[in-house]
Amino acid sequence: MDLSKKEDFICMDKHNKKGRFLEACLLSLLKEEKDYGYGLVERLKSFYFNQDTINMSVIYRNLKNMEDDDLVLSQWMESEEGPDRKIYSITSKGEKALDCWIILLKDRKKRIQSIINKYEELK
Repeated sequence: MDLSKKEDFICMDKHNKKGRFLEACLLSLLKEEKDYGYGLVERLKSFYFNQDTINMSVIYRNLKNMEDDDLVLSQWMESEEGPDRKIYSITSKGEKALDCWIILLKDRKKRIQSIINKYEELK
């Protein structure tokens, strides 16, 4: 994929720029395993999110948008521990979007590292 051609990147063609990093995190977690909303919140801690920095409504809004975009699927599952749970899983389109995200994040990491390196040179 060519970073100069935005049309090649499924992850760049949408709304909600602020929630975009969250989308990449959720797709990554769902690639690892299916999960429900509160389970995803717990697992988002591995990306340094916590309940003080992210609200459940933001998670569910992102999951709903991702489902509308065919990046994830959901289905209701019976739970032995309480009410039924909506379980989310990644789709093949979601996996392609995650591939796109990784390319973009690697590029951003390289750019950020170059700024840090320049700063370190100037010290």
